Amino acid sequence: MNTPILSGEGVCQRAHDDGRMLLQDIDFQLWAGARVAISGASGAGKSVFLRTISLLDLPASGTLYCHNQPVRLNAHCIAQHRSQIAYVRQQAVLVPGTVRDNLFLPFTLHHYQHKKFQPDNVQRVLESMGKDGNFLERDATDLSGGEAQLVCLLRILQLNPPVLLLDEPTASLDEDSAQAVQKLVGQWQEDNPQAAYIWISHSEQQINQVGDEIWYLDAGRITHTRKSTRAGGNNAGN
Repeated sequence: MNTPILSGEGVCQRAHDDGRMLLQDIDFQLWAGARVAISGASGAGKSVFLRTISLLDLPASGTLYCHNQPVRLNAHCIAQHRSQIAYVRQQAVLVPGTVRDNLFLPFTLHHYQHKKFQPDNVQRVLESMGKDGNFLERDATDLSGGEAQLVCLLRILQLNPPVLLLDEPTASLDEDSAQAVQKLVGQWQEDNPQAAYIWISHSEQQINQVGDEIWYLDAGRITHTRKSTRAGGNNAGN
């Protein structure tokens, strides 16, 4: 019997400063291969939701499940969960050094020591994105905003996480850069058909491009869902 790759029951979150309720009794299921887009007004709780289900912020109450197994909120299980549920923020964050240095960074961390950096595979992806053979050696400080976001995204995608959470990754990018990000995510999921993503966007056009299913948040609740208006397309770059 199939089980959700990630799910939650009664997930709540409160503001750290004044205790306001930010998420209210959210139940959700994310299945392998799912492409979910989240829509909602500013302050509806979209980013809070992604940060909570990735355990970047611990829930105030409720239970998260991975493959129907409850996620325990101890240090070991939280670290393991974070290594499986990858979160991409709106603003790219790079470390000083080259593009290669930034892409190699995850492999210096304990949870990814069993994985191996594969520059040839990375180079093929970069070439498919129109980047030349010297791109890996470029200084991170010389990258455009779109290039920096592509590097941040590729840094995560090369680890093949089962779940990818995208918090408005193209909000500050021009149209060409946004399309490049969508193409990269689409290529990744084609290569990893069991992987799932949740993508927050304020653009109704983008929501229908990247999501097969749309979840609407308002006042910290998922108020309703619907299927995408796309006619059968299932690539994030379509």
